[in-house]
Amino acid sequence: MEVCEVNLHTNGGQEYLENAVKYPIDERRVLAKGFGVTTHDPDIAVMQFSKTAKFYNNENKTPLFHYVLSFTKKTASSAEQAMELSEKIFKPITDDHLALIGIHNKKRGDSEYHAHVAISPTNYINGNMMYADNSTLFPIAQRMADATGQECRLVVKPEDKQKKEFHKVFKPHVK
Repeated sequence: MEVCEVNLHTNGGQEYLENAVKYPIDERRVLAKGFGVTTHDPDIAVMQFSKTAKFYNNENKTPLFHYVLSFTKKTASSAEQAMELSEKIFKPITDDHLALIGIHNKKRGDSEYHAHVAISPTNYINGNMMYADNSTLFPIAQRMADATGQECRLVVKPEDKQKKEFHKVFKPHVK
């Protein structure tokens, strides 16, 4: 089963932004791609996320969303396959939001390759905010199930560690 994990850090601030932007593109990556953001200098990538939010007066709101997509070996047996699937899953969002996708080669359950995806909630075209709610998260998990042809478990990890994680399984639509 594929896994789409969402780490919520609404109140993470600058330190969270820096860590979450740098992680997908640090030395552990085997492949990386930026959408309106550089992958060559993490400090510049952080500045790009920050300046976009500031331009639209969103700098005191959620700094970014961090997704981890874990693909089974059957689905993604290479970094390139993991990247291709990640791009397909996030295409509707990367059209108008800054994003970084970093592929890591490390065992996570049944997964050999997984993607760390950092996405700015600020739409860089009109400044509208995206939220980590069912209208955003459910379509991402459904696109993952559809793109892989496998069931996808959506796991939402709350900021407050006292709260329970949310889990929901999405089945691929029949083609």
